[in-house]
Order: sequence, then C-alpha cells, then structure tokens
Amino acid sequence: MGATKKDLLMDQLAACKNDLSWFPTFQDSIEGLTAYEATWQKHESSHSIWKIVTHLTFWNEKWLKRFMDKESFESTANNSLTFEGPNQTITEKQWNNVVSKLDSVYTDWLKALKESPESKLDEVIANYPGECPWWGAVSNLCTHNAYHIGQIVYIRKQERNWQE
Repeated sequence: MGATKKDLLMDQLAACKNDLSWFPTFQDSIEGLTAYEATWQKHESSHSIWKIVTHLTFWNEKWLKRFMDKESFESTANNSLTFEGPNQTITEKQWNNVVSKLDSVYTDWLKALKESPESKLDEVIANYPGECPWWGAVSNLCTHNAYHIGQIVYIRKQERNWQE
C-alpha cells in the first residue's frame, strides 16, 4: 500500500518543522539567531524574522483550531496585522518564547494529523469560500510555511548571517 494523504501531509509538516528535506527546516533557519538579529529589518517596509515567525504562528494556530473543530472558518480582515513586531528591544527569552510557540504548534499539527481519521482529510471545510477539502488546505499551509522559511533564510543572507 502506498502513502496516504495523511502520511504525505505529516511528511510535509515535518519537513517544515525539523526533518531536513529539500529545503532548510524552520529549526535550521533560526538556529543560532539572536533576538537582535530576529528583529532586524533591511528597511521599514520589510518584515523581520520575528514578524514572519509571529505570522506563521498565527496562521498555523488558526488552521489547527479549525481542523480540530475548535473554531469555524471566518475570513481574516487584514493579513498584514498577523505580522506582529515588537515596539521595543526584545530579550533572548522573548525571542526563544516566540520560537517555542511556533515549534509547539508544528508539534500539535503533527499530533492532530496522526490522530485524525484519514476520511477527515477528504471533508470539505465548512463555510470556506469554494469547495476546499482539508487535505488541500493543509497542503497549502505547508507550502505557506516553506515559503516563509525561505524568506527567513534570505533575510539571514542579507544580514550575512547564514552558513551554507
């Protein structure tokens, strides 16, 4: 028997979290990063790594709550508000807490997928615009994570703070 949708999605999420695959993982992308480096922005209109991590946390948490039937689908009015940045200098502890929160959400996603029946992935998401099955939404969420992990690596390269 081949891989199931659940197997493929768990593999994609693990690749984003910490299972090295074709691209650096989230854990690799932030390895050794200081709080100061995490809040660096090339210019005011660009995102810092901190902002990208809070954005990823927001969307991964939101979709996990929906997947676990703890929240119904409602459109978010302003995506730019999900890129929260600190208004002051942050401590290493604050940075580590932000990183731990996203890592924990990835772990919760993997657990939720593992424990869900395969049939859940074929269910159409209630109140979602258009007909979108859960497997499609989770797959897109993984792509979204990979995209932003790439941005983190790119920002680190701009800072000259990335080792190949």
